[in-house]
Amino acid sequence: MQNIIILDTNNDKVIVQAQEKVYMDTINNFFVDYGKEIEYKSIDYNCGTESCWLNGVAFQQYPNEICEDILKSIDELIAKKAAREYIALTFDELKAIKLSEVDAWTESKITGGFISECTGEIVRYDSDKDTQLTMQGIALNVSTERFKNEYPDGCPVRGYKEGETVKTIQYLNASQVYTWCADLSSHVGACKQQGWSKQAEVAAALSKEELDAIILD
Repeated sequence: MQNIIILDTNNDKVIVQAQEKVYMDTINNFFVDYGKEIEYKSIDYNCGTESCWLNGVAFQQYPNEICEDILKSIDELIAKKAAREYIALTFDELKAIKLSEVDAWTESKITGGFISECTGEIVRYDSDKDTQLTMQGIALNVSTERFKNEYPDGCPVRGYKEGETVKTIQYLNASQVYTWCADLSSHVGACKQQGWSKQAEVAAALSKEELDAIILD
């Protein structure tokens, strides 16, 4: 990307390209963002070709001090344009964003794993949607011959035993599958209650500062 400046009065347009960045705006906004007086009514400045047209006159002295200063100001120009165009969110919009964060936080806690002692040992099992659906389906068949035929040694479920960092397979009998599902339901319910509590905090918040103080850990 070449370093260039185009100040086009006829089309009320200013383009500044420098340091692989681009600033583009109206002439009036450019002067507001640049903050310095410029005597030129039009500029066509190209560092790649080392050409400098000022006020429609070609072959002006290159490099040009003012043009080089504009190019060096690219970061400030972009920052001032962003600040000028920034639209502050309403408090209702901030609340809506926070509620979305609470929903995502709650879902993450639900699917982030849970503890069950259905085998007599403390094990942390997965609780993602696929695992939930799979185990709920299996639980419907634990009292049937199908369960006995498909899982003669018990239903295999992987999890982290307490103090271990590698998943191992736990083989659950029919009773343990029921307990596993009950523990999962308790986990989901507890997470949802935490989510409802956070939602209530958002609803009760009266300022941005109070919203920011709601911690989702």
